[in-house]
Amino acid sequence: MAEKKKIQVKIQDKKASEDFSQIEKIKDIHLKESLLFLISKKIINPNKINWIGDFEANVKQEMVDSIKDKYKDMNDISSELRKSGKDLGVLNFKLMMIPLKIKIFTATYEKKDAENIIKRIEEIESEIKSIKK
Repeated sequence: MAEKKKIQVKIQDKKASEDFSQIEKIKDIHLKESLLFLISKKIINPNKINWIGDFEANVKQEMVDSIKDKYKDMNDISSELRKSGKDLGVLNFKLMMIPLKIKIFTATYEKKDAENIIKRIEEIESEIKSIKK
């Protein structure tokens, strides 16, 4: 059993090092920083990125898609809460800001813009949790 666990860890470590070596190929420093940040926040699964062809464009697309998916999930949850009669108040306005922040991020792909989006997403998620209680 322990041997099987060691093999799994080795496979995961090898896969992680392959992903990291792929990330090292990215020449745009802002893109690389943003990607690493979003991976660390578990917004992006590096295994989903297509590293064949124009991988920088693929990375950008995966980053935007992952953030939009996260936003859509939160929007769906808030919609369910509204339907159940909960008053979301300011939460609706915070949710409405996210698409604009995503557009800003797609213009720059800078880490500070990604941090801004994730910070707002985390705030909204914590408010949703407190409303659900």
